[in-house]
Amino acid sequence: MDSSQRATRFAICATLAVIIFAVLHGLMHSGNPSRYFGEGRYTTAVSCFQLLLTAFFAFSIFRARKAAAWKGGLAGYWVWLIMGCGFVFLAADDALQIHEHIGRIINKLLPMKGTPLAGRADDAVIGFYGLIGLFVLWLFRREILEFRVILRPLAIGFGFMFFSVICDSLGHHEDIFLRLTGDLRSAKKMQGWADVGDGGFTLLAEGMFAAAFYCGWRQAVTVQAPMPAAETVTGV
Repeated sequence: MDSSQRATRFAICATLAVIIFAVLHGLMHSGNPSRYFGEGRYTTAVSCFQLLLTAFFAFSIFRARKAAAWKGGLAGYWVWLIMGCGFVFLAADDALQIHEHIGRIINKLLPMKGTPLAGRADDAVIGFYGLIGLFVLWLFRREILEFRVILRPLAIGFGFMFFSVICDSLGHHEDIFLRLTGDLRSAKKMQGWADVGDGGFTLLAEGMFAAAFYCGWRQAVTVQAPMPAAETVTGV
Protein backbone atom coordinates (compact mmCIF):
# COMPACT_ATOMS: atom_id res chain seq x y z
CA MET A 1 0.00 0.00 0.00
CA ASP A 2 1.53 3.35 -1.04
CA SER A 3 1.52 6.56 1.01
CA SER A 4 -1.46 7.97 -0.91
CA GLN A 5 -3.64 4.97 -0.06
CA ARG A 6 -2.56 5.01 3.58
CA ALA A 7 -3.24 8.73 3.93
CA THR A 8 -6.60 8.38 2.19
CA ARG A 9 -7.73 5.52 4.42
CA PHE A 10 -6.55 7.26 7.57
CA ALA A 11 -8.35 10.49 6.64
CA ILE A 12 -11.60 8.68 5.84
CA CYS A 13 -11.51 6.56 9.02
CA ALA A 14 -10.66 9.50 11.29
CA THR A 15 -13.31 11.71 9.73
CA LEU A 16 -15.97 9.00 9.84
CA ALA A 17 -15.24 8.55 13.54
CA VAL A 18 -15.96 12.26 14.12
CA ILE A 19 -19.13 12.10 12.00
CA ILE A 20 -20.49 9.00 13.75
CA PHE A 21 -19.73 10.49 17.18
CA ALA A 22 -21.51 13.75 16.27
CA VAL A 23 -24.57 11.88 14.92
CA LEU A 24 -24.85 9.64 17.99
CA HIS A 25 -24.29 12.63 20.27
CA GLY A 26 -27.12 14.49 18.57
CA LEU A 27 -29.49 11.53 18.65
CA MET A 28 -28.86 10.86 22.33
CA HIS A 29 -29.29 14.48 23.43
CA SER A 30 -32.16 15.68 21.25
CA GLY A 31 -33.14 13.00 18.75
CA ASN A 32 -31.77 15.28 16.02
CA PRO A 33 -28.80 13.69 14.19
CA SER A 34 -27.68 17.07 12.80
CA ARG A 35 -27.64 18.88 16.16
CA TYR A 36 -23.85 19.07 16.31
CA PHE A 37 -23.32 19.89 12.64
CA GLY A 38 -23.29 23.44 11.36
CA GLU A 39 -22.00 26.80 12.48
CA GLY A 40 -20.80 27.15 16.07
CA ARG A 41 -20.61 23.38 16.73
CA TYR A 42 -17.51 21.35 17.45
CA THR A 43 -17.62 19.90 13.96
CA THR A 44 -16.89 23.43 12.75
CA ALA A 45 -13.69 23.39 14.83
CA VAL A 46 -12.73 20.06 13.23
CA SER A 47 -13.43 21.54 9.81
CA CYS A 48 -11.26 24.61 10.48
CA PHE A 49 -8.44 22.39 11.76
CA GLN A 50 -8.50 20.25 8.60
CA LEU A 51 -8.48 23.33 6.35
CA LEU A 52 -5.61 24.96 8.25
CA LEU A 53 -3.68 21.67 8.21
CA THR A 54 -4.11 21.53 4.43
CA ALA A 55 -2.92 25.14 4.17
CA PHE A 56 0.16 24.25 6.26
CA PHE A 57 1.07 21.41 3.88
CA ALA A 58 0.48 23.68 0.85
CA PHE A 59 2.79 26.37 2.25
CA SER A 60 5.39 23.69 3.07
CA ILE A 61 5.27 22.38 -0.52
CA PHE A 62 5.68 25.95 -1.78
CA ARG A 63 8.80 26.49 0.32
CA ALA A 64 10.33 23.19 -0.77
CA ARG A 65 9.57 23.76 -4.46
CA LYS A 66 10.78 27.37 -4.41
CA ALA A 67 14.08 26.36 -2.80
CA ALA A 68 14.70 23.74 -5.50
CA ALA A 69 13.47 25.77 -8.47
CA TRP A 70 15.42 28.06 -10.76
CA LYS A 71 12.64 29.41 -12.97
CA GLY A 72 11.71 33.09 -12.84
CA GLY A 73 8.37 34.83 -13.25
CA LEU A 74 5.13 33.07 -12.39
CA ALA A 75 6.68 29.64 -11.95
CA GLY A 76 4.44 26.66 -11.31
CA TYR A 77 5.36 26.36 -7.66
CA TRP A 78 3.38 29.53 -6.90
CA VAL A 79 0.21 27.45 -7.13
CA TRP A 80 0.99 25.98 -3.71
CA LEU A 81 1.11 29.44 -2.15
CA ILE A 82 -2.14 30.39 -3.87
CA MET A 83 -3.87 27.23 -2.66
CA GLY A 84 -2.46 27.65 0.84
CA CYS A 85 -3.97 31.13 1.02
CA GLY A 86 -7.20 29.72 -0.39
CA PHE A 87 -7.48 27.14 2.38
CA VAL A 88 -6.79 29.78 5.03
CA PHE A 89 -9.66 31.79 3.54
CA LEU A 90 -11.92 28.72 3.62
CA ALA A 91 -11.09 28.21 7.30
CA ALA A 92 -11.98 31.86 7.96
CA ASP A 93 -15.16 31.39 5.93
CA ASP A 94 -16.07 28.39 8.07
CA ALA A 95 -15.41 30.22 11.33
CA LEU A 96 -16.95 33.57 10.36
CA GLN A 97 -19.77 32.26 8.10
CA ILE A 98 -18.64 34.44 5.19
CA HIS A 99 -20.47 32.54 2.47
CA GLU A 100 -23.70 32.62 4.52
CA HIS A 101 -23.42 36.43 4.71
CA ILE A 102 -22.77 36.59 0.95
CA GLY A 103 -25.78 34.33 0.40
CA ARG A 104 -28.00 36.65 2.43
CA ILE A 105 -26.82 39.64 0.41
CA ILE A 106 -27.58 37.78 -2.83
CA ASN A 107 -30.96 36.77 -1.40
CA LYS A 108 -31.85 40.42 -0.80
CA LEU A 109 -30.92 41.33 -4.36
CA LEU A 110 -32.89 38.52 -6.01
CA PRO A 111 -36.45 39.24 -7.18
CA MET A 112 -37.77 35.99 -5.64
CA LYS A 113 -36.49 36.81 -2.14
CA GLY A 114 -37.90 34.76 0.68
CA THR A 115 -38.46 31.65 -1.46
CA PRO A 116 -36.65 28.31 -0.89
CA LEU A 117 -34.73 28.86 -4.14
CA ALA A 118 -33.41 32.23 -2.98
CA GLY A 119 -32.49 30.69 0.35
CA ARG A 120 -30.06 28.40 -1.43
CA ALA A 121 -27.92 31.29 -2.69
CA ASP A 122 -25.09 30.40 -0.29
CA ASP A 123 -24.93 26.95 -1.91
CA ALA A 124 -24.09 28.70 -5.17
CA VAL A 125 -21.28 30.55 -3.37
CA ILE A 126 -19.78 27.24 -2.18
CA GLY A 127 -20.09 25.87 -5.71
CA PHE A 128 -18.30 28.97 -6.97
CA TYR A 129 -15.45 28.33 -4.51
CA GLY A 130 -15.12 24.84 -5.97
CA LEU A 131 -15.02 26.17 -9.53
CA ILE A 132 -12.27 28.62 -8.57
CA GLY A 133 -10.28 25.72 -7.09
CA LEU A 134 -10.69 23.64 -10.24
CA PHE A 135 -9.66 26.62 -12.42
CA VAL A 136 -6.47 27.15 -10.40
CA LEU A 137 -5.64 23.44 -10.68
CA TRP A 138 -6.18 23.58 -14.45
CA LEU A 139 -4.16 26.79 -14.83
CA PHE A 140 -1.16 25.21 -13.07
CA ARG A 141 -1.82 21.69 -14.33
CA ARG A 142 1.81 21.09 -15.36
CA GLU A 143 2.98 21.68 -11.79
CA ILE A 144 0.13 19.60 -10.33
CA LEU A 145 0.97 16.68 -12.63
CA GLU A 146 4.45 16.63 -11.09
CA PHE A 147 2.61 15.47 -7.95
CA ARG A 148 0.46 12.65 -9.30
CA VAL A 149 0.32 11.17 -5.81
CA ILE A 150 -2.19 13.86 -4.79
CA LEU A 151 -4.59 13.33 -7.69
CA ARG A 152 -6.59 10.41 -6.30
CA PRO A 153 -7.38 11.87 -2.84
CA LEU A 154 -7.94 15.26 -4.46
CA ALA A 155 -10.50 13.81 -6.88
CA ILE A 156 -12.25 11.96 -4.04
CA GLY A 157 -12.33 15.22 -2.07
CA PHE A 158 -14.01 17.10 -4.90
CA GLY A 159 -16.52 14.25 -5.20
CA PHE A 160 -17.38 14.54 -1.50
CA MET A 161 -17.69 18.31 -1.86
CA PHE A 162 -20.15 17.85 -4.74
CA PHE A 163 -22.38 15.64 -2.57
CA SER A 164 -22.08 18.13 0.29
CA VAL A 165 -23.45 20.93 -1.89
CA ILE A 166 -26.39 18.71 -2.92
CA CYS A 167 -27.19 17.82 0.70
CA ASP A 168 -26.83 21.44 1.77
CA SER A 169 -29.28 22.50 -0.92
CA LEU A 170 -31.78 19.81 0.12
CA GLY A 171 -31.41 20.61 3.81
CA HIS A 172 -32.14 24.31 3.54
CA HIS A 173 -35.89 23.79 3.58
CA GLU A 174 -38.25 20.87 4.05
CA ASP A 175 -40.22 21.70 0.87
CA ILE A 176 -38.71 18.91 -1.25
CA PHE A 177 -39.10 16.27 1.46
CA LEU A 178 -42.63 17.46 2.20
CA ARG A 179 -43.55 16.84 -1.43
CA LEU A 180 -42.03 13.37 -1.26
CA THR A 181 -43.61 12.26 2.02
CA GLY A 182 -46.67 14.48 2.42
CA ASP A 183 -45.95 14.53 6.16
CA LEU A 184 -44.27 17.48 7.88
CA ARG A 185 -42.78 15.40 10.70
CA SER A 186 -41.19 12.94 8.28
CA ALA A 187 -39.99 15.81 6.13
CA LYS A 188 -38.28 17.41 9.15
CA LYS A 189 -36.50 14.14 9.94
CA MET A 190 -35.29 13.78 6.37
CA GLN A 191 -34.13 17.39 6.44
CA GLY A 192 -32.07 16.63 9.55
CA TRP A 193 -30.35 13.72 7.81
CA ALA A 194 -29.70 15.94 4.78
CA ASP A 195 -27.92 18.35 7.14
CA VAL A 196 -25.86 15.40 8.41
CA GLY A 197 -24.95 14.63 4.80
CA ASP A 198 -23.95 18.25 4.23
CA GLY A 199 -21.69 18.42 7.28
CA GLY A 200 -20.41 14.86 6.92
CA PHE A 201 -19.46 15.11 3.25
CA THR A 202 -17.83 18.50 3.93
CA LEU A 203 -15.64 16.97 6.63
CA LEU A 204 -14.79 14.03 4.39
CA ALA A 205 -13.85 16.37 1.53
CA GLU A 206 -11.60 18.41 3.79
CA GLY A 207 -10.02 15.24 5.14
CA MET A 208 -9.23 14.16 1.59
CA PHE A 209 -7.70 17.54 0.77
CA ALA A 210 -5.50 17.29 3.88
CA ALA A 211 -4.45 13.77 2.86
CA ALA A 212 -3.68 14.91 -0.70
CA PHE A 213 -1.50 17.82 0.38
CA TYR A 214 0.22 15.69 3.01
CA CYS A 215 1.25 13.28 0.23
CA GLY A 216 2.40 16.23 -1.88
CA TRP A 217 4.47 17.56 1.01
CA ARG A 218 6.14 14.18 1.51
CA GLN A 219 7.09 14.10 -2.16
CA ALA A 220 8.31 17.71 -2.16
CA VAL A 221 10.70 17.21 0.75
CA THR A 222 12.05 13.82 -0.37
CA VAL A 223 12.51 14.36 -4.12
CA GLN A 224 15.24 16.77 -5.13
CA ALA A 225 14.73 18.73 -8.34
CA PRO A 226 17.72 18.62 -10.73
CA MET A 227 19.94 21.68 -10.78
CA PRO A 228 20.22 23.66 -14.04
CA ALA A 229 23.25 22.94 -16.19
CA ALA A 230 24.58 26.48 -15.78
CA GLU A 231 24.97 25.93 -12.05
CA THR A 232 26.52 22.45 -12.22
CA VAL A 233 29.41 23.30 -14.59
CA THR A 234 32.54 24.53 -12.83
CA GLY A 235 34.86 27.06 -14.38
CA VAL A 236 38.16 26.03 -15.95
